[in-house]
Amino acid sequence: MVWRALYIVVLVLVGSVAPVLAQTSGTIPLPNEVLAQQPIAPSPAAVVTGPDRKSAERFGGADGVFRVVVIGDSLARGLGAGLERLTDLDPRFEVVNRFNEASGLARPQVYDWPAAIAKILKASSFDAVVVLIGVNDRQPIKVGDVKIEFGTPEWNDAYRAKVDALLMAIKGVDVHVHWVTLPPMQKPEFEAEMQVIGSLQRERVVLAAETLIDVRPPTTNPDGSFMIGDLDAKGKSRRLRAKDGINFSRLGNDFLANLVMAAVRKAENIPDLQATGGEDAPAEVQVALAAPVASSPLFGQEGVDGTEITFEAEALAKEVPQQLAPDLSNSGKLGLKIARGSLAQRFYRTGEARGVPFGRFDDFSVAGPTP
Repeated sequence: MVWRALYIVVLVLVGSVAPVLAQTSGTIPLPNEVLAQQPIAPSPAAVVTGPDRKSAERFGGADGVFRVVVIGDSLARGLGAGLERLTDLDPRFEVVNRFNEASGLARPQVYDWPAAIAKILKASSFDAVVVLIGVNDRQPIKVGDVKIEFGTPEWNDAYRAKVDALLMAIKGVDVHVHWVTLPPMQKPEFEAEMQVIGSLQRERVVLAAETLIDVRPPTTNPDGSFMIGDLDAKGKSRRLRAKDGINFSRLGNDFLANLVMAAVRKAENIPDLQATGGEDAPAEVQVALAAPVASSPLFGQEGVDGTEITFEAEALAKEVPQQLAPDLSNSGKLGLKIARGSLAQRFYRTGEARGVPFGRFDDFSVAGPTP
């Protein structure tokens, strides 16, 4: 009787728990079940507003290289460095960084950007100017002998004129402008001041029909708060902003550079590096390879492992070319430190492999130029 009573109790308990398990079985994993990691939502892209340019209108100079100069303050310094790293192995881009960390538009007596950019664009040929400036502009503007205080309607009008002067200096030499908005700032008071400056910049750039790259959405948390960092593609946390709450870290500058470059390519209709569809493929490069068949004698030596190494004289002298296209799909992501203008950079940019000097110990050619 005792066992029968226990059996009945167990049946009652199982019957009462079963509906609960049925409701929650989809959310409670088994003890040994491995839960798949949730994919990380892609970072939102920068908002691009401006004229709809066609790729046929302008894409690079006569040599096909799109040359960009980055100007501005300390934020521009970091952005320019990130753009240089990003495009270091991409032969279609050349980035020049011209910044002054203490500069702005409010005080041309410290650094006069309209006058400076006119000289920069006159000295070198550029296709576009990327502008990121404003963190030093919360201060009085001097008009004649009068100082106009920040936060007044008169200051706003004076600052509009400063932005217009810079835009006119750039547009005077027929160069495209890509103006990057100020990112969010950590301190609320400073953030409010930068929003005032940013709104005035936005107004003048849009009225001038130039490209405005709004980086605020992808550099702000979904709840609107200041974004110190995020998760990378592997789910690892990374710090994007510096401790001052204004500038970006190295990773942050790379993140910002990717946002800006994607926006520039969208605005200029620049195709992806890997050609698709009807787009032109990268320029072909000739690489000398030995012919597989030769009638000449073989010259050889014994290797360190006892095997015989042979060289076909006629084949090496003939140097039959094979057409190869360089694969630059990882441009800017390899993290390689390659000197500009070096043979290594030439190889990674164009795929051109230069032979060793004739007669050097590792020169195994039989025929060649006279030393």
